[in-house]
Amino acid sequence: MCSRKSFLLAAALTAAALAAALAACAGGDGSDERVALSELLAAADGGVYLALGDSVAAGSGASDPSTTGYVALVAAALQPRFGDALQVRTLAEPGATTADLIADQLPLAVTAMQEGDVRLVTVTIGGNDLAQYGADPACVLDPADAECPLEDGLLEVEQRLAGILIVLTEAAPAAVTVIQLYPNLFSGTGHELTMQAETAFGLLNGVITGVAARFGVPLADPRRDFAGAGTRLTHLLDRPPDAHPNDDGYAAIAEAFLEALEIEEE
Repeated sequence: MCSRKSFLLAAALTAAALAAALAACAGGDGSDERVALSELLAAADGGVYLALGDSVAAGSGASDPSTTGYVALVAAALQPRFGDALQVRTLAEPGATTADLIADQLPLAVTAMQEGDVRLVTVTIGGNDLAQYGADPACVLDPADAECPLEDGLLEVEQRLAGILIVLTEAAPAAVTVIQLYPNLFSGTGHELTMQAETAFGLLNGVITGVAARFGVPLADPRRDFAGAGTRLTHLLDRPPDAHPNDDGYAAIAEAFLEALEIEEE
């Protein structure tokens, strides 16, 4: 396994530097150092919950992201175990891609891990990496078509996700990291892109699942709750329409994270 120092330095540099470090250290995933969920639940009071990702992690669409976004809801469920001393730090940014997370959020995350007692890291990332393919006619017709370059793009997403998890596990081996799968937010809305979104998110989720398995990282999976329920769990029927989750949608995502953590709400 490569040294922790090499990955922390890579995290503080560019995405290209991180990719180079990842390539040089292929085969070491740090999974043997991951803390068990039971250890997280038995930990002492306090600690830090670190949230990384995109607009979903940032709570876009919630009536009040600080209380009804999924990060806030997960934190509220953790407080009976860690007390009011639990700190929540959200580094997520709307519009962030995997490359953006590496360049902008990961160095800050590493610093937080070096400075504080990080117990939990949640990650929602990858959805915005799909946005560029919305202008490609082949992808609009069928994201799985050979003429659509999505597959090549997802190979790059896979490498970046692996790099992100390597840095997180190396920086804080005593923390639990949970990564989210994406539900089809259009499901049940009758939107013209519902089927394309189902295919594209399905391919992305396959990448996320594979990378998470390599590192022993639990998956938060809200897909079943959103199936056929986009009209109830998103703002797609609003004017103007917005595909982000509403408060009920974020409650479903929070529940998926708690299930991944094997935590029952009290």
